[in-house]
Amino acid sequence: MPGNIITVSKRCEIRKATLDDADFIIKLLNQQSFIEYIGDKKVNNHHTAIEYIERSFLSPYKEGLCAPYIVYLQSGEAIGIAGFYQRPYLQEPDLGYAFLDDYTGRGLAFETCEQLIAIASEHLNIAKLHAITDVENHNSKKLLKRLGFEGNGKIFSQSPNKADCLFTYYFC
Repeated sequence: MPGNIITVSKRCEIRKATLDDADFIIKLLNQQSFIEYIGDKKVNNHHTAIEYIERSFLSPYKEGLCAPYIVYLQSGEAIGIAGFYQRPYLQEPDLGYAFLDDYTGRGLAFETCEQLIAIASEHLNIAKLHAITDVENHNSKKLLKRLGFEGNGKIFSQSPNKADCLFTYYFC
């Protein structure tokens, strides 16, 4: 794939983030659904967005670690983030994603995650891939099951007082 493009699906392209994505990151991370289901990352201005992009995207890229990417329509409009995260409490990476509310329910997350699972299968040399979602995020749980993930119970990933659902995708 040319340049920063990681993969292409039917309607989307997935590419590495750049500092030019700051405005999009502010919009996505301050969406009520993002705050409710993922958490408040305290990214609410250009400076904190740049710091977030450097820490969460660019540093992992430079170090060759699991990282998230920007998902955009082939028209060039950024609509979400999706990628791999290596959590300190999991041995294998987990698949994470978040989309602007205007683009949920259209199959775009499924399409994107399907491409990323194929990349994980071909390039990550792992036997399984995890995903974590809020107990109340029924749409995300439905999506993970549709992708072939199996529910593995609860995990206290963000707070000792609040459990999240852990899902696992097994590569055969």
